[in-house]
Amino acid sequence: MVAVGLMALVSWTAWPDLPETVHGGRTNLDGTPNMVPRMVLVLALPLTTGFLAVALSVSAVVGPRFQGALHEALSLPGAPTARSVTRGMNAVLCLLSLFLLVTHGVLVLGQAGWDVPVARVTGVVVGLFLVGLGLALPRPEPRDGHDTPLVRWWVAAHRPMRIAIALVGLVQAAVVLLVDHALVWILAPLLLLPAMCAAMVHPVLRGRV
Repeated sequence: MVAVGLMALVSWTAWPDLPETVHGGRTNLDGTPNMVPRMVLVLALPLTTGFLAVALSVSAVVGPRFQGALHEALSLPGAPTARSVTRGMNAVLCLLSLFLLVTHGVLVLGQAGWDVPVARVTGVVVGLFLVGLGLALPRPEPRDGHDTPLVRWWVAAHRPMRIAIALVGLVQAAVVLLVDHALVWILAPLLLLPAMCAAMVHPVLRGRV
């Protein structure tokens, strides 16, 4: 709610300076920029934030029941408790709200003619979002009677996974701040996949499974 309110404040401030139609972020087949009404620009991310708030709130209620039944039926690694799921969803929603707030701000103000380094600010925010996501990743909680190699691997991979995601976020933010090339900014998040794969292999190499 705070993020949506601040988005509305940014939109109200920039509204007089916004042209009737703004760049929609895409290019048409004929090479011309895709233009949309300014109302679409100012409403897109606030509506997205509101939808995510509702969706994550519902998933925090329904998710633990569904995961518990699925893990019980398939004898999978322990599902997180309702409390840990709620705590994780709260953290993710806060991170997403901040990320979307900053993104909304740079997009709207940039279209209004303000001198905002849109790509650089967005790249740093993406990096910080990954750092926060790594720190907020819910910890798996194995249940009694499910001490299998798969469970031990899943639990042991949790900490390396958190560290990997956070480190990629730090690398992303540092690259955007230190390297003056937009292509490198786009490529930095691709490190996430090999970093997560390394985190999953780490427990096996350390003999913790």
